[in-house]
Amino acid sequence: MLMPQFQVLRSFDLKHWMPMGSMITGTNGQSLNVIDGLTNAAYYRVQSSIVMEYAQLQNADLSGGDLEGADFFGAGLFSASLSQATLTGANLAGADLRGADLSNADMSGASFFNIEATTAVFDDGTMAGVDAAFGDFEKASLFAADLTGSDFSFAILTGADMRLAIWKNVKLDANTQIDAKPKLIWQLVNTPQTNAVLTNLDLSVESLANLNLNHANFTGANLFLTDLSGSDIRGANFTGATTTYLLLQGTLLDATTLIDSKTRLVWQILNQPQVERDLHGADLSSVQLPGANLVSGNLTNAVCTVSNFEEANFGQANLMQANFNRADFFGAVLTNANLTMGQFQSADFTQANLRNAITNGANFIGAIFNQTIMPDGSVR
Repeated sequence: MLMPQFQVLRSFDLKHWMPMGSMITGTNGQSLNVIDGLTNAAYYRVQSSIVMEYAQLQNADLSGGDLEGADFFGAGLFSASLSQATLTGANLAGADLRGADLSNADMSGASFFNIEATTAVFDDGTMAGVDAAFGDFEKASLFAADLTGSDFSFAILTGADMRLAIWKNVKLDANTQIDAKPKLIWQLVNTPQTNAVLTNLDLSVESLANLNLNHANFTGANLFLTDLSGSDIRGANFTGATTTYLLLQGTLLDATTLIDSKTRLVWQILNQPQVERDLHGADLSSVQLPGANLVSGNLTNAVCTVSNFEEANFGQANLMQANFNRADFFGAVLTNANLTMGQFQSADFTQANLRNAITNGANFIGAIFNQTIMPDGSVR
């Protein structure tokens, strides 16, 4: 357990605060008392801070901790767990984070200057505004990390997993060591251009969200699980491109966009919602439709295997004899839906709502029910 130090601050106007004495240290469960010898009426507040410069915290479990503004300058955090921790504004300059787990942590504005973070995990973390200059991130994992506005000057990023990372306004320089693919994505994000020639490139599992890709040429490109949310792809050419699991929420697309009919249908479902949409017999396998509005839709005999329907709304939809094997229904709404004779083998219904759904003859072999509201209203 890391115990913070406390500083009592005094003010006479609620605007100007001055420290009273020195920092106070206590143990867990101890009551700390401070007596002010002044007779004047005043306001008081207590500021807590964790100061652990050069502390040896190898393998420490600090996951989920509130470490905002903490000072870990030069600390040994080898293989420590900091997942889901709050590290906003923290000082980890010169710290040893090799093999540490910082997944899903909020590190906004933290100092990672000259840190040693080889093989560390920053997956899904928020690293906006981080000073990571001179840091060693070789073979680290920054999968889907938000790097907006961070500084990686003189940093080592070779071998790092930077798929789906957000590169907006990230600073790299000639001394930054980085692999070719993430450097290409960084260039596309920070120096966008219309009519970009991106033919036959591997752009898979990357974030190209909110970009101007008007009339870009993606012919033959690999866009597997690429995020184009909010981007302008009007007039773009996707002939021969791999568009499996393409993310298209809020994307601008028009009649001049050359793209396959299946992907265009996915875009229409996400961006042109309508009640009672007729999708009977449609091929919606291996697509991304999170949050889709499919209320009262007709999906009879549709093929929707291995697709993402997280938080989608299937209320009163007709899914008779449709194939949803291995589909992801996390948080989805299927209230009053007709699932008769449908195939849902190994589908994930975690936190889904199936209240009053008709399931006669449906196949749920291997399906996951976790905090799921079942047709009878019970929670399984």
